[in-house]
Amino acid sequence: MTYDQLYEHITHYVAQPIDDKRKSCLILGAFMEFMLDCLDEGVDPRTLDVTGFVNEKLDILEENE
Repeated sequence: MTYDQLYEHITHYVAQPIDDKRKSCLILGAFMEFMLDCLDEGVDPRTLDVTGFVNEKLDILEENE
């Protein structure tokens, strides 16, 4: 799973009309799947830094406001 795919999963879950605790569980599950995919690809999740990705998404959101 890529950063973009993880982002889309989380965005989808946040938009669901379900209670926050269920959303939280779904988001945690997606994040766990992402980390397992990293391990399968030989990437240590502890070495990931999503700061640039998050800043890029925030910049896009600010441009669209």
